[in-house]
Amino acid sequence: MPQECPPHSAVTIQQLDTNTWIVKRQTADRSIKLVPFKIIEQLPDDPEWDKTELALAVHAAKNLPEPE
Repeated sequence: MPQECPPHSAVTIQQLDTNTWIVKRQTADRSIKLVPFKIIEQLPDDPEWDKTELALAVHAAKNLPEPE
């Protein structure tokens, strides 16, 4: 393997035939951004938001296709 692919590098290997292999080094995708959020175990009760949430759910349910 070339020096750009040191031992234990993440690679994918695809076999084309009994004597031909394609080895591709996996590199980190730099186009992904992570945004941390605090984990919320329980949302506070909000009757006004419950009405809005129900209206959104009813609207979304109307646009679902019929099951086959």
